[in-house]
Amino acid sequence: MKRKIFMAVNDVNINKGGINSVMFSRTHLFDNDKYSTALVTLDDKTNYPEIEKQLKYEGRIAETSEVINIFEYYRNKFTRGEVNEEIRAQYERNLQREEEGYHYQLDGKVARYFDNGRYVKYKRWDDEGRLRVVDYFSEIRVRIEREIYHIDGYLLQKETYHPSNNKVTQIHYYTKEGFCYLSRWFNHNTGKPQRIVLFSPDRQEAKVFPSNLEFHASFLEELCDLEEVKPIIICDGPGTSPKVQHIPAEKAIRIYTIHTNHLLEPYTIGSEVKPDIKHVLNNKDEDAPIVVLTNRQKIDIETQFSDRKWNIHVVSNVAESELQVTKKHLNRVVTISRYNSEKRLDLLIQAFKKTVEVVPDAELHIYGDGPQKDALKKLIADLKLRKSVKLLPYTNDVFTKLSEGLFTVITSIYEGQSLVILEAMTQKVPAISFKVNYLVRELTDGTTGKVVPNGDIDALAEAMTDWLYTPEKALEVGEHAYQVVNEKYTRERQYQEWDELFEQEIAKQKEPQI
Repeated sequence: MKRKIFMAVNDVNINKGGINSVMFSRTHLFDNDKYSTALVTLDDKTNYPEIEKQLKYEGRIAETSEVINIFEYYRNKFTRGEVNEEIRAQYERNLQREEEGYHYQLDGKVARYFDNGRYVKYKRWDDEGRLRVVDYFSEIRVRIEREIYHIDGYLLQKETYHPSNNKVTQIHYYTKEGFCYLSRWFNHNTGKPQRIVLFSPDRQEAKVFPSNLEFHASFLEELCDLEEVKPIIICDGPGTSPKVQHIPAEKAIRIYTIHTNHLLEPYTIGSEVKPDIKHVLNNKDEDAPIVVLTNRQKIDIETQFSDRKWNIHVVSNVAESELQVTKKHLNRVVTISRYNSEKRLDLLIQAFKKTVEVVPDAELHIYGDGPQKDALKKLIADLKLRKSVKLLPYTNDVFTKLSEGLFTVITSIYEGQSLVILEAMTQKVPAISFKVNYLVRELTDGTTGKVVPNGDIDALAEAMTDWLYTPEKALEVGEHAYQVVNEKYTRERQYQEWDELFEQEIAKQKEPQI
């Protein structure tokens, strides 16, 4: 009988890398006769069936795996029928752009409606012409209610707003046949949930939860109860750890992961722990295993917090891909990164300005997205680098894009090993990085790339210039990086490390109680 592995995180999405990519990879790793997997999410995105379908179509998660979202789970559990005629008729009325009794202004995929001059309603459709949102407004043009529709043509959610600041006060969630299975109450000043009420069509008594903690933990416990063999929960999101810790030990084997540097600035041993990771390290179940990506991080945690007994395991990321058949541009640097401040892409661009002065035909292609996009565009324009530096959209075709470059560059303030470095190594692409904790060990050793002093723009520019001016050096290091990743960062090795950890924890369950 297969043992289920639940991987818990707040959300997953198609255009997200990092932790999501690691989780997706694990669904393939444990796609065998011994284990089965599910990605468990706790947010209220309305398109999880489409996300799961797309991830499987792209081969990013195993066909045997599934995405279990808390809201989707209860909606399916409490659905007793199909969309009825009344609900369908309501949807069809709202679907129409033109409504009798209203004047309206149509602007692409949105429309605004007026009743005798008063703005009363707003509608939005998706690219396929399906109704997604209807907003209703008060006499003083304040939004008081929002209806969110499912792509299959029924009311999915209804939100109500406080008139003083237009903040959400309640969200109601509906099944296909119009039954409200869940209600969430919010403090309109802080935005924090005040109460969650779960309704079953089979009983009158409602189940009330004082916060997300109890609601999410109850859901996770319910998933565990459905399994014939005690499941394993891998807590991948640090914010999810209090919910996993809330589950009784007899319900599941609980494992906690740390995917990044666990410390605040300056991100070195002795610094204070990041608030969300404190939940992981302060686990009252001291014997619960914690998985980190590098031995250096394991040693640092055990050294800094030597007053307690730790159960820390090192399971590295892996990256496996065939060599992509693409044209390698010996004048191109490729970076794949979120456009966030902690990635310090501004320092990379400033350093590249110095490199272009020596190697005029050099190119820097940055793939990603994020809040710093406009600021980075402005910096590129101010430095007159528009011909040399390209900000390109987020890509899921990571291996192909990396293979097109001579090398990649990492400029983050901190790392948790850096999956993109391993991905680059599979394509014979070496890396240059600032010296930060915690990098791929072989990069720190200088055998798969270069490490320059942290934040030193001149040193980074010099390193990039050296390889672009003499690309044969980078190609030679790339060959060695390729050998290292195929020897030390394989799925077989990662599976063995996880499997040994699972077996260790399973064996504990069989020990007699003293």
